Amino acid sequence: MTNSRQERPLSNSSPSRAEKRTTNNALSATQPKPVRIISPQELQDAIMNAMSSAPKSGSTLTISATVAQLSAAFVSLEITNTPSPSPNFSPPVQQSRKPIFIYSIAAPSIAVALPQSDTRFETTTQLAYVSNLIRNCLSTASIDAHGGVGAFLDPPQQALVDAILQDEDRQDRIRWLTAMIVEEFSASRSFRTSTILSEVILLGPSLNQEYHRKLLNILIIELDTTTSLEVDLLQGISQLGKVKDPSHIVDHEALFSVLDRLTGNPDPYLKYQAAYALQCLMNIPHDETHREFVLRHTGNIAMGLLGVTSVCKLGFSGFSDGLRNATTSSLETGSQAVGEARSMLESDDEILAIIKGGVLSGRRQLWYPALREAEEHVRSGRLVDFNHLVFEAPCCQDVEFQWGICRLLGEIAVDPLWNAATRQDAIDFLVELYKELTIQGLAEDVSNWVLDILHQVTDLPDITISSHAETLLQGLERRGYAGEKTLDRDVQVGPFSFYPLLTRQTAPTSSPLLAQVRDFSDIDYDLHKLRAQRLEKRDDILYIPPQGKFAFNSSHKDTFPLMEKALEFLASRAQVLLLLGDSGAGKSTFSLELENSLWKDYKRGNPIPLHINLAAIDNPALDLIGKQLRYHNFSESQIQYLKQRQQFLLICDGYDESRLTRNLHTTNHLNKPGQWNAKVVISCRSQYLGPEYRARFEPAGNLYGHRAPADLSQEVFIASFSMAQIKLYVKRFVGRTLLDYVPVPGRPPWGVDDYTNKLDAIPNLIDLVSNPFLLTMALRALPTVVQSEQALSDIRLTRIGLYDIFTKDWLETNRLRLEDSFLSEDLSAAIFQHQKGHPVIGYLHQRDAQSWKARFFDPASHEATMLRESSPLARSGHRYRFLHRSLLEYLYSRVIFDLFHPANQPGEDDHPNVEGTSVLLADHPLNQRSIVDEPSTLQFLAERVESNDLFKTWLHDVIGESKKDGGIEQAAANAITILVRAGTQFNGEDLQGIRIPGADLRGGEFDSANLEGADLSNVNLGKAWLRRANLTNAQIRRGNLVASTKNDKIHVYKTANWTNIAEYQGGGAIAISPANGELAKRGENNTVELGNVLTGEARITLRGHDQTISCISYSSDGTYIATASEDNTVRIWSTQFGDPVHALESHTQPVRGVTFFPDGLQLASCSQDSTVRTWDTKTGQELLRFNYDVDMFTVAYSPNGLQLAAGGASPRVPVWDARTGDLLHELTGHTGGILGLEFSPDGLHIASCGQDGTIRLFDALKGTPLNTFSGHLFEVTCAAYSPTKDYMASGSRDKTVRIWKTGEPWSDAFSHRQVEGIECLDISQNGKLIAIGKADGSIHFWEIWAGKPRIISTGHTSQVLKVEFSPNGEQVVSASMDGTARLWCAETGKLLRVFGVHQRAVNDVSFSPCGKRIVSASDDRLVLVWDVDKADEPESYLIGHESKVLGATFSPDGEQVVSCSKDGTVRVWDISSRKLFALASFEGVEQVFYTPEGGQELMLVSIAAHNLSRWNPRSSRNFDGQHELIDLDVVCCSLSPCGKLMATGGDRGSLELWDRILGTLIVDSIIGLTYAIGWRQGSECLYLSTVGLDTLKVWKLEQKKDGYHLQLLWRIGLRELSLVGANLEGVVGLDPFDLKLMKQHGVKGTPHE
Repeated sequence: MTNSRQERPLSNSSPSRAEKRTTNNALSATQPKPVRIISPQELQDAIMNAMSSAPKSGSTLTISATVAQLSAAFVSLEITNTPSPSPNFSPPVQQSRKPIFIYSIAAPSIAVALPQSDTRFETTTQLAYVSNLIRNCLSTASIDAHGGVGAFLDPPQQALVDAILQDEDRQDRIRWLTAMIVEEFSASRSFRTSTILSEVILLGPSLNQEYHRKLLNILIIELDTTTSLEVDLLQGISQLGKVKDPSHIVDHEALFSVLDRLTGNPDPYLKYQAAYALQCLMNIPHDETHREFVLRHTGNIAMGLLGVTSVCKLGFSGFSDGLRNATTSSLETGSQAVGEARSMLESDDEILAIIKGGVLSGRRQLWYPALREAEEHVRSGRLVDFNHLVFEAPCCQDVEFQWGICRLLGEIAVDPLWNAATRQDAIDFLVELYKELTIQGLAEDVSNWVLDILHQVTDLPDITISSHAETLLQGLERRGYAGEKTLDRDVQVGPFSFYPLLTRQTAPTSSPLLAQVRDFSDIDYDLHKLRAQRLEKRDDILYIPPQGKFAFNSSHKDTFPLMEKALEFLASRAQVLLLLGDSGAGKSTFSLELENSLWKDYKRGNPIPLHINLAAIDNPALDLIGKQLRYHNFSESQIQYLKQRQQFLLICDGYDESRLTRNLHTTNHLNKPGQWNAKVVISCRSQYLGPEYRARFEPAGNLYGHRAPADLSQEVFIASFSMAQIKLYVKRFVGRTLLDYVPVPGRPPWGVDDYTNKLDAIPNLIDLVSNPFLLTMALRALPTVVQSEQALSDIRLTRIGLYDIFTKDWLETNRLRLEDSFLSEDLSAAIFQHQKGHPVIGYLHQRDAQSWKARFFDPASHEATMLRESSPLARSGHRYRFLHRSLLEYLYSRVIFDLFHPANQPGEDDHPNVEGTSVLLADHPLNQRSIVDEPSTLQFLAERVESNDLFKTWLHDVIGESKKDGGIEQAAANAITILVRAGTQFNGEDLQGIRIPGADLRGGEFDSANLEGADLSNVNLGKAWLRRANLTNAQIRRGNLVASTKNDKIHVYKTANWTNIAEYQGGGAIAISPANGELAKRGENNTVELGNVLTGEARITLRGHDQTISCISYSSDGTYIATASEDNTVRIWSTQFGDPVHALESHTQPVRGVTFFPDGLQLASCSQDSTVRTWDTKTGQELLRFNYDVDMFTVAYSPNGLQLAAGGASPRVPVWDARTGDLLHELTGHTGGILGLEFSPDGLHIASCGQDGTIRLFDALKGTPLNTFSGHLFEVTCAAYSPTKDYMASGSRDKTVRIWKTGEPWSDAFSHRQVEGIECLDISQNGKLIAIGKADGSIHFWEIWAGKPRIISTGHTSQVLKVEFSPNGEQVVSASMDGTARLWCAETGKLLRVFGVHQRAVNDVSFSPCGKRIVSASDDRLVLVWDVDKADEPESYLIGHESKVLGATFSPDGEQVVSCSKDGTVRVWDISSRKLFALASFEGVEQVFYTPEGGQELMLVSIAAHNLSRWNPRSSRNFDGQHELIDLDVVCCSLSPCGKLMATGGDRGSLELWDRILGTLIVDSIIGLTYAIGWRQGSECLYLSTVGLDTLKVWKLEQKKDGYHLQLLWRIGLRELSLVGANLEGVVGLDPFDLKLMKQHGVKGTPHE
């Protein structure tokens, strides 16, 4: 069939019929024999038979045949499933024209004979028929309207059909076959053949949503990539589009813009097809849902698009974009929308609004619904109805309607499945329409279209039909109207624009795809079933794609899409991915979504995704995969087959819930010869990670002791929700809530803005709900929480509060109150008691009827039924579990909390008392088991402590009761652990004789506490504050490990027991040979001495350097030694005779670090010239140079030599690829320069130490932080691993060496976020609040006695340098580097005023004594006085300083201001006159204070000059006294409110309190590095606050008879063990090593031997 022709006469000169059949043999070859249609006489006989006797019961085939015959006789009888004609277009009783179609007949269908068994379908046509029976739930029917397949069934075949329809397993296998055919079609690149295309299209009506969508998408993509018109593809798309349940959504806007342009095209055919598709988009009734519209109209849009593409194919690129947008893009963005109206409503609000409006452009036409009705009549065989509609429809004169009717008639004429009479009638109908149109002189385009259709019919191979059409065409010539003849002949001989009619897709002549699929094994089918089951479980899930991060404390800017990372892992050589996150972070949800994604993309032969709930598997350490496959009903033979041939992608969820401690990868022998081949994604709550946790997840090495490569395991954290994710979650939550909303009078449903406004307005709620599970509970709770008239700013929501509300609402929603039985709580207690917290309960009545489980799950128990119906439980088969692990832990904490009082419900004034209730307490859940290892339960109970003082008091009483009753020691240990977790301080408390074995007191505060005779066996005292604690006669087995060294001496320790085995003079740079243990140490006169490590006696002295030796390093074999010096050189020496080998002289500044490559062939050095260089040790040539822009102090190679790390003046540690020089990552976390670096022996970790006094551990491969060790008082200069990497030693300028256990996870790395970047602080006059200024510009208000944050105020854009309370404590003023001073409300944190005249940083700000003025000092050399109520303009400009003004304060009478500056002057100004009153030169003064004696004398502080001076500006005498109050190590000082005491703090960790008048030291306490001190006078004592390295401590200073006593109130931030002054007299249980180390930590007393 050609696309054009030059001449086409109507005479006999046209090609012969034989020639036509030859040129069209492709079409005739695929045409099946038409179904025999009954004659009118046969129809009449059938009707008579039907009327004379009722149909007998039997096969439904007989009934259907009878009904079909009756339908042909009676037009008014409708028996099909298609919609009945609309009342607006019902055919009239009287016809105004002679009807062409006088009978309605059965719609045509393709005959098919079914096989004798469904186990072996011979043709796809058979499969299509049975598949559609299953889909439509009919015993027998033709699917004529949707695919044209019918069947003739004999009794055995009918029995087969009936059996299939009653057997769900057989039905599922048939569905699987259809799905596999689509999969094969997708994988095949030869599907352009008509046979294969026809085969897969035939299955279209029976495909489910997923595979229908997939098939349609493939065809459209193929259509887009073809270079010429593909009619088969077009017809395939059309047929798929006509099914009743299409699974794609049309992007209205994308198509609209394309179609609207095409409706103005001059080509009439193209114009009509575009208008048809466009009207389909527009005709959306107001009361029709989006889903209903898509289901009804998608096929019509496809047909319109099909017509458009048939014309536009040669210029297809522009339109194809629109077509692709209409399918593929919407498949991606709206995949969840398909299949359920709710998701559709959520997916596109804009389109939804357009749909509800009913139009896209407001131009709906009447002809479209009329034409749709005509199509339904033809599709159903109701040709008489069609006949009436054509001539009687109100729009029958519309060109588009006429054009569409002609198309329908043409498709009947060319469709061989219609009988010959009907086809001829269709041709006659076309001719009659042509005549009427020609006579009326209207619709010339339609007339031409009729002629074109008739020309196409004359080309058909069917002689009967083509001859009939040709005869009618010739008859048109003989009508005798000259004008018409001219028109006819012009059309016939002119250029012919071929517009193809879209005919029925022909039945396939063979079934090659089915032949391939039939060979698939039963395992493939079972995997298909598993896939379908798992995909079904993910329906209706509210899921927001989470972000991941490589470190727990990484910021949101360092996050990445977690799914991408997981898929990247699956594509890599790595074998284990550890997924970490807090409780409720979304680990389980992500695990299921990952599985869902993998199953969606699964193809036969791919790795098999297998989601495993570890808590539901008995002993998952053994045969993990086999057990899960058995759960999915795979046979043993199938399991063995899969084990040998398939790779698995294991998604193991809930490692912590399963209570595992073993390595699943190792114990299941994964990826070993003959074992399971698998990659593993395993999730775990980070709170449950213990020492050396990575050993429980990393693949093991081989049998010869070699470790597995480090890159076989990966680790990632789930990031908390960002604001964007929270808003998206809220939007989807609201969409779902509205669909399920039940109207309540006076309570309209909440919208997105309602939720987001409340989340923003309620203090700290946004931070709380960054956890997805807590966000869900918060959204459910908010409507209840805000019902009261309480101001939103006054609402306080906590995690425990959300769980309380959630549980209460759950019970109310289910309309069952379990107030008496508390079954949910009882169940949680039973789970912990009988299953040790294992969350999954399996119950089989026959097995468990006599067990504890029966009370909760016995089907005959009313209480058990109540539990199942009203508790937040989920069920899978015979297994039960709470909806979320945290709900189990919450309910268990409720059991402990609800029973804490003997009367269960104490009154408000009741005081719980444990005394005399020991028997009850012995049976209390708190005494049944240790909850020390249940961090989530502990956290819930800790929150109860914070909100319920009675519970807190009761726990204290439990601890006290343990002194008398040893039977409740478990309860006491749990109680004190809860209190410590809640931040309760035990400073100064009398805890004598308490019994708390096994308690966790990490980070607890026991300053000056009395623990005499306490049982502290196996108590974890990590980083507990035990300063001046009395531990006399206590039983204790723990302590921090500490060793010390003395000035200018080298101490040598035996690491087996850390005993000091040698001590001699020396210091500075040292190194020990790894080969023979020889010691190299810095000698006199810039030499290096090599000698005996035990005696220090020198064997060889190396001479050659001109300046001090800064670093020494041995090669791995001990053959060479390298020395670095301040003379800018590195020298290499032979250790045998001390001969110089090379002098490396490229550095231009002092060289600070040097180290050998592991094989000794290279050397790395670093220098203050900001470079790191590598050298060839044989030639002395420089190999690589790394520039880092800061002075470099230390350098280290990884054990395998692949990484090179360096540290310097920057707090960042660059790690390079040692071979290429590429920067791999930077280690961050330090707040000062880096002085030492050390890789662990296995190369997996790297330790850094530096000026901030900490040692930090990092993952060497990823650069993520692992741990932080704090405790040194000064900068830490070096660190070293033990050979097993279990311990580290660090050396510091505080003259100590400390030993650390490296496996303690998450110690300080993530516990001090609230105090990071503290710059300044002040305490309110009433001693209740403390204001903290931070480096990020925020100001934090804390409650002093509670030690809890209250308000965070933001506004400054840079570092806050000073904060000060007003004299009445109601306001706070702050100074910042952003050039502003700001006034805040101390009660609410609200910003009151901004004083913004300064042009540079404001260094100081102070209130006047009356509180009505403030003074500010700035780097712009100005001192400004302000009225606190007027921020527009300063009251006074005090101008005169010639450099930065560092400080300013008011005189006691408020009439003068004193200021100090870097210009070396201190000036006193008179405020009223704005004149200088006095001036004195004092170099380096940074702070000025007025003394309280008379208010005339000033204290001038110069820390840099270590000078404290007194000056009276009204006197000629200056007192420049060099008091001993400021030592060399002091970095801060502060005067007490009374002016009598001066506090100093500094690098050596000592807080010193001086009598300012006498200059005597009254308190000297080691508290750690201190760089800021604040004072405040309380009613009975003084309060001090001290700021150290990421720490804040608040102290109480009391004057007693024996002097001043300093006691800690609370601390936040970095935790360190403090034993200074602790009394160990008579302590039992310390081994000699622990004792020695604790003594080095400052304890006193003699423990029991």
